[in-house]
Amino acid sequence: MVTINNLNISFEDEVIHHNFSLSVKRGEKLAITGESGRGKTTLLNVLVGFTPHYEGEVVVDEIVLSPKTVCKIRERVAWLPQDTSLNLESVEELFFAPFKFALNREKMPTKEQVTNIFDAFYLSEELLSKNVKEISGGQKQRVILASCMLLNKPLLLIDEPTSALDVAVKKKITDYILEQKELTVIAVTHDDYWIERSDNVIEIK
Repeated sequence: MVTINNLNISFEDEVIHHNFSLSVKRGEKLAITGESGRGKTTLLNVLVGFTPHYEGEVVVDEIVLSPKTVCKIRERVAWLPQDTSLNLESVEELFFAPFKFALNREKMPTKEQVTNIFDAFYLSEELLSKNVKEISGGQKQRVILASCMLLNKPLLLIDEPTSALDVAVKKKITDYILEQKELTVIAVTHDDYWIERSDNVIEIK
């Protein structure tokens, strides 16, 4: 599903990745961990074309990443960044924002799908009528995760997906995501439970 061959990335004089290679099978759940500032988030950014200056080959779903193919690759990827401070006022706007993009409009969820995913993520639909500033960081994180899941993309890239969640909810959300058999997941995380439940773990030093 995802292959990285001999990736080299430098910012100014600092080497972020040198000859880094990676292979992730379809349906595999990979956890990437390691100290801060080691380029974990950069890897996710590369996969969705947000880090254009690199050497090496990146292949997603048999498509070689290039300026010409980046849109095709993004059609196959749901992405949750660590920084979710989007300039949106209502929770409804936050949840439905990904479905406003042209490549996702056909995936607009039904009322039943929204109800089901909110139940699975321990969210009340009443949150949709609230201002983003009125909800907790954990609720916001779950709303965005729920939206990502309804995009129904074959590849999910997530950066610290459970960092704002309490222990009980964290385990349930982790189980829900990692039990999606057809879904390929690459997660940057320091969460022990997520790492335990993943198929493979890479520590970047």
